[in-house]
Amino acid sequence: MQINDAASGADYGSGTKSLEAFSNGGILSPASSDDITNWYICQGMNDAGKVVNYKSPDFDTGVDAKPGQYMLDKKYFAFIKSDYIVYTISQTGLADVYLEDDGNDPPIVITAKNGNGVSTFTNSLRVAITTEPVGTDGKGTGTETLKVVYAVKDETGQGNDFAAINGWTSIKNDNGNPVLVASSYNHIFGTGDGKFIDQSGKNWVASKNGDNYTVPDGSVPIAEKVDYNGTIIHVYIWMEGTDADCVNGKAIEKDTTTYDVTVKLAGVATSG
Repeated sequence: MQINDAASGADYGSGTKSLEAFSNGGILSPASSDDITNWYICQGMNDAGKVVNYKSPDFDTGVDAKPGQYMLDKKYFAFIKSDYIVYTISQTGLADVYLEDDGNDPPIVITAKNGNGVSTFTNSLRVAITTEPVGTDGKGTGTETLKVVYAVKDETGQGNDFAAINGWTSIKNDNGNPVLVASSYNHIFGTGDGKFIDQSGKNWVASKNGDNYTVPDGSVPIAEKVDYNGTIIHVYIWMEGTDADCVNGKAIEKDTTTYDVTVKLAGVATSG
């Protein structure tokens, strides 16, 4: 399996260029989404410092605007979105795509740079993966499917919403109204201690053993039967505003730490 940024399309060359792809980020503010389509940020708090209402940010639409970008006192991102295409090379058949456990690092790694990192940020960070079919023109069709969401640690506490509930939560669009709900998406967590099993008991990881990968029965691939034409994979990164660790996003703005998020994928040969 090979990978490239989606804008450039599939590159059937050789070497690491076809095995790695990168994108840049921005300044994240606390935000929330239950479906990666409807996004919300805090609109108001009560006297106890609890969030009582939310609004959809007015995302920038200019020529140079990036997904998730909006303006308040300065430019922020409700989320950072990166777009890739994964594909097989000629005559190599089909591949199911999983998160990769190479035995050294977890499939998703958050690395602090230029500082020690702030737990308020790293513990409330979410990394979501969606897929999008590729059309006959080699571009995405625009129909995304949310596959799985990752966090460094399991969420068991309550956030600062006035109607807070325990566990993984998010803000959902309920007939035009933003409502706090238990997150409906598949989610996994861990930094090597976790098994990357979601709340339904499904595994999302292929484990590397020498030059081969093993996948337990009942596992769920990120993408199925990827061929020469490929599949678009989007990676969303955001700071979940309803997470118990997301106490005050403004408090970390003066911190100089930057963060790298690495997502590792593995293509496992399949038939059909």
